[in-house]
Amino acid sequence: MPGSPSSCCLPALLLAVMVHLSSQTQYLSSSEDICRFFANGTKLRKPGGCNEWIVCRNSVSIHGGVCGVETPYFNLKSGACSKTLDSTYCNPPCSSSTQGYVGDTLNCSNWYYCEREKVRTSGRCDGGLSFDQTQQKCLANTTCGARFEMCDVVPTGVPFRDEKNCNKFFTCKNYKLVSNTCEPGKYYDTASGQCLALKHVACEHHPVPENVCGTPEVPLRNKLVADGATCRGYYYCHDVGSVGPDPRPTRQFCGADYFFSQEHQECVPRESQKCPWDRCDGRTEGYEIAEVEGCHNYYRCLDNKESELLSCGEGYFDAVTQNCTSIRTAYRACINKVQ
Repeated sequence: MPGSPSSCCLPALLLAVMVHLSSQTQYLSSSEDICRFFANGTKLRKPGGCNEWIVCRNSVSIHGGVCGVETPYFNLKSGACSKTLDSTYCNPPCSSSTQGYVGDTLNCSNWYYCEREKVRTSGRCDGGLSFDQTQQKCLANTTCGARFEMCDVVPTGVPFRDEKNCNKFFTCKNYKLVSNTCEPGKYYDTASGQCLALKHVACEHHPVPENVCGTPEVPLRNKLVADGATCRGYYYCHDVGSVGPDPRPTRQFCGADYFFSQEHQECVPRESQKCPWDRCDGRTEGYEIAEVEGCHNYYRCLDNKESELLSCGEGYFDAVTQNCTSIRTAYRACINKVQ
């Protein structure tokens, strides 16, 4: 017997695009917590096992429970323990070509003794050791290649974020991955599990707007175009000649004290530019003039987000001193016309 193992058994305002993606592979050895994808309270099959579940709390995996002898397998569809397996994920690695000890593909601690398709015995390496297929024993320093697809552990219909696209999220159907797209003007919010207005969602991967660099008939060449999601972001559309619109425009940002003006094709002082997105973009703290007629109002900024709308009453907000004053400055951001 290898090493010293002990025996063990293993809503929606959205546009759904039913596309089965090729892979959403995760590795068991990853230091990143799977719950970073999910809303609080989400219940998942524990990766690397078939008889346990976890619950997501503040993006961290919390032990949920272990199935008993009578119902040893956690069932994704019911979210409860069951007498039988519900997917091929939990099948042992024995096949017509296996003979002897075989490491588990879903958990590096598990091992099986196979006689072709039959499992003669199984177990788990103790003390955090992993089964080494080459040396046929439990070792401390061996590479763990155990992996799983998200739909091996995620129940049907439970949404989780797409790390590469803020306006998209995934669900699983029949153990297959389905990509979903939020309505225009919204991003997927992991905490609530819903699509919300862009300004309410922190985003690191803004999608490139459709036809951002024009169309094949009217391409934009050597032009700067607003990114359609932030006040400071814009794209540079290169001149790619007869190819048509630039298929890979360069995304850039204005400095913290500026917003992008497509009209002027440059970065301009924040207070001189209207913007339909979050005006606190680029400000981790402090205040920002609000686009409210009269220039009496301003936002308190926290972590690059508008957190509170405040008013100077009869006075006016001064964007330079970030204080209320009796002297009015005609900022373009808070008047209908430049006076």
